Amino acid sequence: MTAHRNLESPRMPDYVASPKGGGPPVLLLHTWWGLNQEIKELGDRLAADGFTVVAPDLFDGNVLTTIEEADAHGQQMDAEHERIAGIVTAALDELLARADVRGDRAGIVALSFGGWYARQVADQRNDVAALVSIYSDVYDAPDGVAYQGHFAGDDQFVAAPSEPATDETHLYPGTKHWFMESDRPEHDADARELAYGRVVEFLRRHVT
Repeated sequence: MTAHRNLESPRMPDYVASPKGGGPPVLLLHTWWGLNQEIKELGDRLAADGFTVVAPDLFDGNVLTTIEEADAHGQQMDAEHERIAGIVTAALDELLARADVRGDRAGIVALSFGGWYARQVADQRNDVAALVSIYSDVYDAPDGVAYQGHFAGDDQFVAAPSEPATDETHLYPGTKHWFMESDRPEHDADARELAYGRVVEFLRRHVT
């Protein structure tokens, strides 16, 4: 597996992780903390499981660490949603153009803040095959795009669906927002491993 930054883009460089010989394309969209080490490690893990991953930096290099500063920064970024959507679209183009990508339709894995942008690009593009939403307020995908959702049972930010729309909607009782992230006090190792395994199995079914 190789992991490196793409220095050819005029915007902030993406984080790229790819297995030897390449793999199916996955776009990874970060939380309101920014493109931090936790997201990079998730990209590396997906690459180790066979996917070519691009994780764009939606925050121009800013990485937040407290809820207060991330909330304030997230509200500022909401006002710049068109610019951020452009970054996501450009990252998808770059992902699909990579020589180490196997396949012409991507999967998107989006955590929290990234979920809205994942849903928007999936609605606008026919080269998105699957959408994974992890504790974001995205409860479905456009027609023709496979959907998988992961929700915390005790989430103070995002309401879990009362009636899951599909068998691919998963609720993790007793967990909180950010349960997937090992650098957060809300981290739940068992729920993280269960969710991660489901994500990989789903991507292998729908992104080839």
